[in-house]
Amino acid sequence: MTGPEDPPLTAEEWEAVRRLRRERPAVTETPPVAEAPPVAETPPVAEAPPPAAEPAVAEPEAAVAEPELPEASYGSTAAVTGTRFTRAAVVTLAALVVAALAAVSLLAVLTVRLSDHYSRNSDATAALAAATTNVATVLSYNYKSLAADFAKAESVLTPSFRKTYDTTTAKAVEPLAAKYHAVSTAQVTSGGVISTGASRAQVVVFVSQQVTNTQLSAPRLDRSRIVVDLRRSNGQWLIDKLTPV
Repeated sequence: MTGPEDPPLTAEEWEAVRRLRRERPAVTETPPVAEAPPVAETPPVAEAPPPAAEPAVAEPEAAVAEPELPEASYGSTAAVTGTRFTRAAVVTLAALVVAALAAVSLLAVLTVRLSDHYSRNSDATAALAAATTNVATVLSYNYKSLAADFAKAESVLTPSFRKTYDTTTAKAVEPLAAKYHAVSTAQVTSGGVISTGASRAQVVVFVSQQVTNTQLSAPRLDRSRIVVDLRRSNGQWLIDKLTPV
């Protein structure tokens, strides 16, 4: 190097200086050249991580790609399963509706039958009760109150049977009862329904009838079994016929 006051170098001198500089680095300045750490630092340039990073990138892609088929398959299975479940639910609901309708129909039938059975039982009970009371009324009389007793009996008879009753009492019962002071006390001990309908019924009754008159030394007890035909008129069961059996 030249100082600030040195004269400028000539061309030959500059050439000599350049030559010396070229020769000095080869001998003395080799240590600086040996400073290859910058070159040795090329490993960071190689940066091996990128090759390792490629599998990492590829693996997620494969992992993402692989579930796509199961997802599609699962979605299809879910759709089929959902369809089957919906059909099963519809079939089950239809079965329940049919069962409910059948139960309602059965209940309606049972209600009608029970109502009809109850109605028949009610008719039978009423008919038997009427026969039990009315037969006793018809067969009971007292010579002291024949007119009232006969009128009471007529009130429980149908118009057609009333004519028969009037004829019998007028010709046979009334004259003899008045003459011999006859008294008849009838009581129905038991009975049963033979048949019953909306307006007709037939029952059988067992009658215990005690008779007294001046021709008897002691009261006489007569037992009989009578089939009673009844007809309902204005809600009342009336005797239409009496048949001893």
